[in-house]
Amino acid sequence: MRGEFETLLEQRAAVVSSALLDEGGDIEISPRRLWRLSAYCSDAAEGAAIAAMLVQTATRLDFAGLDIRSEAVLDEDWAATSAQRFPLLFAGRFVVHGDHLRPPPGRLALRVNAGNAFGSGAHGSTRGCLLALDAIANQHAVRRALDLGAGSGILAVAIAKCWRDAEVLAADIDAAALAVSDAVAEANGVSGRVRTCLSDGFAASQIHESAPYDLICANILADPLRGMAPQLARHLAPDGLAILSGLLRRQEAEVEDSYNRAGLRIIDRIRIGDWATLLLTH
Repeated sequence: MRGEFETLLEQRAAVVSSALLDEGGDIEISPRRLWRLSAYCSDAAEGAAIAAMLVQTATRLDFAGLDIRSEAVLDEDWAATSAQRFPLLFAGRFVVHGDHLRPPPGRLALRVNAGNAFGSGAHGSTRGCLLALDAIANQHAVRRALDLGAGSGILAVAIAKCWRDAEVLAADIDAAALAVSDAVAEANGVSGRVRTCLSDGFAASQIHESAPYDLICANILADPLRGMAPQLARHLAPDGLAILSGLLRRQEAEVEDSYNRAGLRIIDRIRIGDWATLLLTH
């Protein structure tokens, strides 16, 4: 349903963005999957027309929970505003930057704009994954990698840049996210080594055909992480590594238990705020 509203907005608005919300209205990962869609248009009249179209679409879809709000946005220097709101983000050897900023030398630069699908690097779970990749970069060789729940593709790009011989498969359940992943891989010059596929968990045939993996990253949610533990273990090479994130610190024990029963063990963990990232192997 979200896709239909996004399509409608994209046809009329100058800029459209979406964010997954938690119950308090903050931009976070949420199992309830509440979405905020924002549209920017040239004037108030166009905004009123878009609002009317949204109401009509909601009525047609028998969707009563639509909350439409509008406000005027002052004209300003958007490049300067973006630089203030979305500064360089450092995570070990990585630096995440948007088009409005130039990364410093000596780091692996990941070019990801804040408006992309989930995975700009600012969230604790994504940053935890980047720090985990940094921690293992000099200790393990990676030739085949899987980024499950790729979102913006930031982790797939980070893997491709960190291991120059790595072939990365970026999988996501959302086709729109995969389009972003393709664009981000191209913007970072690694599109030749990052492939994308639409998949609900490990369901896609491309995932099975490319197994086993030296590295699997899964930055999703605790419940699906627990459910896919046996499949992840089967797709991981005997000496492979898995990075799991998208779980809260209070969910660590139950996720760890699921993977212990699947034959994997925790070798490291990274905690950022309320979020945890786990590093596992056989």
